[in-house]
Amino acid sequence: MGKAIRATTDRHAPSILHLVKQVQYKAYVRLESVLNPLGVTAVQFRILTTLSTRPNMSSAELSRLYDVKPQTMIKQIALLESKGLIDRQVSRANKRLLELSLTAAGKDTLKKLQKDTRALEAELLTPLDDDEQDVLRGFLTRLLASLSAPTDPADADLDAEEFTPEYSRAGVQRP
Repeated sequence: MGKAIRATTDRHAPSILHLVKQVQYKAYVRLESVLNPLGVTAVQFRILTTLSTRPNMSSAELSRLYDVKPQTMIKQIALLESKGLIDRQVSRANKRLLELSLTAAGKDTLKKLQKDTRALEAELLTPLDDDEQDVLRGFLTRLLASLSAPTDPADADLDAEEFTPEYSRAGVQRP
């Protein structure tokens, strides 16, 4: 890892939290510019990704998964439905429950978005060689696991998101 830059350990070195937030913000702005041409926000992209791997979820299940108020999730669902990207169907098991699934247009849009976001990720990581990317991914995964560990064992399954490997991210930007 010859390219690694070592920050000084004196009290004037930038805070890791500050650096992480700055990288997150700049990456988020770039992500929005990739998603915007298809009329999708980052939150909506996450919902589409979730529904691609877990079809027939309800908006209530999604709101619990993302730890947002049901009203917040309902607004996002309504927007995605108005764009023709998702459908709501009455559940066969419970007639009072509406299940969500991707439409054909939603699947096509998601496929394009995944291609574009993978390209963006590759572009953002160009300053790091493959080994450095692996080390960074490992560090971030360990930090995420330690921050995501449930304090109550009964909550252990609430954060379980089933994404394709490149989209395995816990949490969501709360709108």
